[in-house]
Amino acid sequence: MERLVHGSEIIWYDPECFDDFERDYFEIDYWRERDAIRGKAVGRNTTWFVEDGAGHKVLRHYYRGGLIGRVMEDTFLHVAESKSRAMAEFTVLAKLYRRGLPVPRPCAARMMRSNLVYRADIILERIGNARDLVAILQEQPLKAAQWRNIGKMIRQFHQAGLYHADLNSHNVLLDDQGKGWLIDFDKCHFRQPGSWARENMDRLLRSFRKEVSLHPGFQWDEADWQILLDGYKAS
Repeated sequence: MERLVHGSEIIWYDPECFDDFERDYFEIDYWRERDAIRGKAVGRNTTWFVEDGAGHKVLRHYYRGGLIGRVMEDTFLHVAESKSRAMAEFTVLAKLYRRGLPVPRPCAARMMRSNLVYRADIILERIGNARDLVAILQEQPLKAAQWRNIGKMIRQFHQAGLYHADLNSHNVLLDDQGKGWLIDFDKCHFRQPGSWARENMDRLLRSFRKEVSLHPGFQWDEADWQILLDGYKAS
């Protein structure tokens, strides 16, 4: 991992992710001017999919949620560099990636300080030909073996001590080979074994139940959850 400091800007980056890293990679206008935007995901905020000479990447700016987000949309109170949102997520992802767990490779993280606050961005490798479970289940059901494999995958993360702060059905992906992936590690961290793993799973279950209420024809039911749990417990 390399570290760059330019005025109030601090950047961490993995040189193996890039042909030749540039600070402007964090600016969407850089990619727009080069006709290198390959798509976007629009939720509460926009995540950009871009392509450079080394491959496809994801560019995400950090925003606040909740009521405070209306006042401090994308600024955070100053903290130590390693505890900033981008650097903390970069660190978690790097540990998981080195362990061979199915996560996007972290490529670069940035914090930009301004008086008592900072803004942050992260660049990740994009997982190819993958969709989240919500998108898939609006079109087709999963097979029992797929549900079991998803349960096994999640158990791997819990065995590694990873607490996922937002474990939900949007953050579980399947690629075109049927491999499961986990994404969005903002505010995630490592913990000793405890009841948090069950709480994580309860959160995931609530997200499936929520999607059923939002999407008529959503192809999931409680029996699928039991199969997922069977895979989780068998790991």
